Amino acid sequence: MRRFLIVFFFTNLLVIRVLAQDKTPKYLEDQYSWYLSLNLGNALGKYHDILKESEKAGIKGGIVIGGLMNPYKRKHPSTVFYGAEFGYQSEGRDGVTLTNAEGDFYVSNNAFWLNGLARYRPVLWSSKFNPYADAFFGAKLIKTSVVEQLGQDETQVLDGIARIVPNYGLGVGLGIKLFGQLKNNYLDIGVYYQQADATKIVKRNSVNINSDYRVSFKQVLTNTNQIVIKIGITGFL
Repeated sequence: MRRFLIVFFFTNLLVIRVLAQDKTPKYLEDQYSWYLSLNLGNALGKYHDILKESEKAGIKGGIVIGGLMNPYKRKHPSTVFYGAEFGYQSEGRDGVTLTNAEGDFYVSNNAFWLNGLARYRPVLWSSKFNPYADAFFGAKLIKTSVVEQLGQDETQVLDGIARIVPNYGLGVGLGIKLFGQLKNNYLDIGVYYQQADATKIVKRNSVNINSDYRVSFKQVLTNTNQIVIKIGITGFL
């Protein structure tokens, strides 16, 4: 994966060099930008091994929405925009097989994060291809809930845990300029490394519910690092 990131980085540098030869650039002097992306995460290291043991490894889907601001507003263009993003990723749903209680139960695993973010776009004009690099730091909420399905639209949370840990990482991507009514927008494709500090999480497939509806489960200490592919739209205002 590191080799892939290195190749991706130098490919972006080559694109920048080609685009720098544009004779009639139109600068992006916008005050704000926004983005909405599909988030596809794949666990790394110990976290991947833990998920693989319980046959829960694989790509996890989510969504990310963010807003960025030109620090110079519209006075002149900036290669760096600053802002924040909110993200959600489903870590999957497990059934409860270890139970002596009557009912319909499941375990919901989710992650949420709020990051401060800086985006570097070296090409300042409205080019057909626009590379970028992101750096982010914030907090990640890892939440597991043991749920009883009471009816078609009614549920009750029996137990669970929620952990908040530092969340940070880097990413590189390439924007492809759209056209028509979307001419001020880019289709962005990026590769990210997302790291979160180690914390105790619920071990998958370890939840037990006894006849008194008391919940117990095992916990494991791990980080939740992952490689992320983001595919989405960025617009300028």
